[in-house]
Amino acid sequence: MRTNENFQRKTKNSVIYFQVGLIAVLVLVLSFLEFKFLSFSKDTVFKAEPTWTEEAAFVYNPEVIKSNPIETKAIKPVVKLPKEFVDVDIKKDDEVIKKEDLASENPSDTKSDVEVKTDVTNNNNNTTSTVDKPTIFSVEQLPMFKACKGLKRSEQKACFDEQLAKAISKNLVYPNKDLENKRQGTAVVEFVIDEKGNITNVKALDNNRATPAMQVAAEKAVSKLPKLEPAKQGDVAVKIKYVIPISFKVN
Repeated sequence: MRTNENFQRKTKNSVIYFQVGLIAVLVLVLSFLEFKFLSFSKDTVFKAEPTWTEEAAFVYNPEVIKSNPIETKAIKPVVKLPKEFVDVDIKKDDEVIKKEDLASENPSDTKSDVEVKTDVTNNNNNTTSTVDKPTIFSVEQLPMFKACKGLKRSEQKACFDEQLAKAISKNLVYPNKDLENKRQGTAVVEFVIDEKGNITNVKALDNNRATPAMQVAAEKAVSKLPKLEPAKQGDVAVKIKYVIPISFKVN
């Protein structure tokens, strides 16, 4: 009888253990399924992401080649002063020979050069000057520029030569048409420094060696000379005539 009772107890316990184990396994399986899989509703929309990326557009920016401008050399007038002054009117000393008549008879005897040299066809006022020493006579005090005041006579002469050359060459321009056609010539210009130091009676002499444009250019350059201290004979201001050849040459 005891054996049957023990057998029944074991059988009953086995059923209980089986049920408990089965429940535990089911709980584990459900937990695993809930953890592994996601639930989707009917309203869920699936959006596929593109697998390609947009590349930046290629832009070609060519380098701009900068051209260096061609430098041109400016025309450089070279002024050489005439060898002598010509006295027009002396008010004090009647024994002094008037040189005006001599200049009228032989204007071409005055020796000097005012050269305008050029390498290219553009005009410019930048100039260089070469001055010859003039032979002065007939007046005791030479005409002078303001920059030459207070100097000795010998120094005033050199200063006058330098300032006159600069003043003429500053405004001396080679005529364009003559320059383009490579025409050359020499214009002879006479002018008077009056008793007040003004530049008057500027005139290009007809020597058949310069074109009309060259004569006009030479007259303009001389006409633009500034007002000077007049020449003097003793204490009296006198007029001085000045004759200067201006040569236009193309290298």
